[in-house]
Amino acid sequence: MSDQPTRYEIYSGIILQKNKIAEHTYHIKVQSTDFARMHYDAGFTLDVFLSNPYDNPQSEVRPYSFWNYEPVYQVADFAINTFSNGKGAQWIQTVQKGDTIFYTAPVGEFTMDDTADHYFLIGDVTALSHLYEINRAVAVSKEVTSLIYAQHAQDFFPDLDHSYPLKTYTLKTFCAEEIIELIKKHFPRHTPNSIAYIFGDSVTTTSIYDFLKDNPAFDIRRIFVKNFWNSKSPV
Repeated sequence: MSDQPTRYEIYSGIILQKNKIAEHTYHIKVQSTDFARMHYDAGFTLDVFLSNPYDNPQSEVRPYSFWNYEPVYQVADFAINTFSNGKGAQWIQTVQKGDTIFYTAPVGEFTMDDTADHYFLIGDVTALSHLYEINRAVAVSKEVTSLIYAQHAQDFFPDLDHSYPLKTYTLKTFCAEEIIELIKKHFPRHTPNSIAYIFGDSVTTTSIYDFLKDNPAFDIRRIFVKNFWNSKSPV
């Protein structure tokens, strides 16, 4: 990545607020006039440099989901997890209010698709802020069925309005089979105009996707899958 400053346009913002909101999650609020350049949709992510890329051209980046974006003041919220204790986890524990962060242009690979009548939102805590933002973008006339899972209750955190609009489950392990059993038990059948968002650990998301894909009991029209992390390797 030694040529990164010439390959990518680099933007900057200021951390307005930093709070620990769960056992393994920090909430930061970032203001950046550069946000005004993007055409924001729910589901955008931001590639953040873990150090100043002008001082360190080999600075690594990590993608973080927009939890919310306020366009008038160009302020965005992010929930940063520390489960892996990798470089991204170390970064969020060291940055403070008033620090400058650097990032590349926001992207929207897994943004809100508003064409469905029913939405399945499935993921672990690492995807919770992303799914909160998707959920807020769903029209009130449409249906949402959700399943957010964690091994410990203290890892869950509320949405920005302090509500818990998504259904949470505390599981002993990240066991795909147990999650699939919950889907069989609680998710509605025969929803032809439905879309599923499956985000979280790569092993679990793959198993859930394989179960839902072409499953006639659910008849899901489109499935978005995003591997936010690999529980077996630090990020």
